Amino acid sequence: MTTHAGRRSAIASAATGLAVVLLAATPGVATAAGENLPPLQPRTDTLTVDSTKDCSDEPVYVARAPELRAVVEDPTEDNEEWEANPAGAEFEAWWTDADGVEQRRTHTSGVVHAPTTQLWRTPTDLPADTAVSWHVRAVDDEGATSAWSDETPGITCRFIIDTVSPEPATVVSEQYPDDDGGWHDGVGVYGSFTFDSPSEDSAPTRVRPEEPGGAVTVRWMPESSGPYYIQVRAVDRAGRSSSRTTHYMRVAEGRTPVAHWTLADPAGSGSAAA
Repeated sequence: MTTHAGRRSAIASAATGLAVVLLAATPGVATAAGENLPPLQPRTDTLTVDSTKDCSDEPVYVARAPELRAVVEDPTEDNEEWEANPAGAEFEAWWTDADGVEQRRTHTSGVVHAPTTQLWRTPTDLPADTAVSWHVRAVDDEGATSAWSDETPGITCRFIIDTVSPEPATVVSEQYPDDDGGWHDGVGVYGSFTFDSPSEDSAPTRVRPEEPGGAVTVRWMPESSGPYYIQVRAVDRAGRSSSRTTHYMRVAEGRTPVAHWTLADPAGSGSAAA
């Protein structure tokens, strides 16, 4: 009986000792001390396409197979302060082809000191005019992986490759028409110029239409007479530009004044003599 009681005490002691070394790695998950923690889930706000376009569930447009970027990080609890926290990135892109079959491409970067930005120059065989989805997860030097970036609370990123440049822009002005051999209006007279493009996906750059593919009108006033020209390019949402459209015009000297004042009246005069 004494031996049996002693054995039960030893078991209880061992159980107590085991409980002491259990740590919570994630809410609701117990992890033994010294066990490797998985990397952190990449945040959606650190994911970019070609370094300038943010991750979006509404496809962003690019001119060619893009470079995808993500910031990856490993928990600092994994190591002592003087130790590195290495992490890499596993990227995955997928789409549905013309036959309704899902296609998938993957890339895993090297594991380096983190936090760091990892990138993937996507392959050139990605299809044009097709919505390509992508996500990323972090991986550490022991092979542990994080949740994918589009798992809650993230979103699935998407892009579309546009390989067609927009059609050249058109320029129309009533006051200063394209060079017809005549001289029009004149110095100090505003003219309106309407720019448009036959391409529906022309996007705003320095002149902003209300919607992609829409026309936009600007006003301009010449300060001297002579020949002038305006050059315009249409730029689409993928960043592709059209060939240059040049609008030539000739600005006349100006209109004859309707009144003239010398402003040489005596000091204190209440009116100016014409």
